[in-house]
Amino acid sequence: MFNKPKYAENIIVLVKYNTSYRWFVTDKEIWFLDLNKLISSYLEKGFEIPNPDDFSDRFDMAVVNEDNVEDFLHEIRELEVSNEELRKSLVHREYSHISDMIPSLYVDFDDKKLTSFYPEPASYELYVPNGWLGKYEQFMENIPVDYQYWIITGENLFQKENDDE
Repeated sequence: MFNKPKYAENIIVLVKYNTSYRWFVTDKEIWFLDLNKLISSYLEKGFEIPNPDDFSDRFDMAVVNEDNVEDFLHEIRELEVSNEELRKSLVHREYSHISDMIPSLYVDFDDKKLTSFYPEPASYELYVPNGWLGKYEQFMENIPVDYQYWIITGENLFQKENDDE
């Protein structure tokens, strides 16, 4: 049993690293790749941050990038899920709402890009490491076919669910 996706809490993320793809279902907070930028943004807006240099909630990593990706992925290895697990969860409707099952982020450590389609105003794309490209756009069509767990025998289960509503 894997960590279940849940809207605005646990998100589905595709990671590309060393030309390999891996799915994760994790707490959404660990994917702000540059926490220093996120904290600076909050401070600029007048928010108080009690311990701005405490990154223990994310394995003491202020920035996750190509230099420490292996350590980061090692820390979240228990949260990795297979295509088959995601597909089964989708087919058996093991979710509260279909939106729980839509990938929120695509993080490409090879090309230093983060693409977000997260539906809430979290703006992951604004808090990427220096030298990275962050953008907000739909990316599901860019995912290799072998990793499109929502396509079963040529049928898009996300589209089918929307058509059924």
